[in-house]
Amino acid sequence: MNERRKAQRYDVYLPLRLSLPGASAPRVYAAQLRDISRQGVYFHSPVSVEPDTKLELTFALPTDKERGTSPVVRATAKALRVDPIEGEQAPLYGVAAKIDRIDFVRPIVAASAVHAA
Repeated sequence: MNERRKAQRYDVYLPLRLSLPGASAPRVYAAQLRDISRQGVYFHSPVSVEPDTKLELTFALPTDKERGTSPVVRATAKALRVDPIEGEQAPLYGVAAKIDRIDFVRPIVAASAVHAA
């Protein structure tokens, strides 16, 4: 199978907040980011989503040791592919999504940086 990705992917293992649009209120789930590029993400989700579903993703990047901050990333994306992950106790799904928009919001100051000041 030929590689179709245009951007380099980076393996990351970060907690991810997955928000799905809902009729009355968005549904929010804890998920696990597995890799990211400038155009897309792949994550493990406790819920299955349909392809073309709009997603809102929020996660914090690793802490910058010099500044003691952790930039928060908010992205809107569209699910492209959803595959069940076999062999897990609870249902788990691998979700590949195309990033539509990505924003970096004010960094969170790490607790160790606050105490050091």
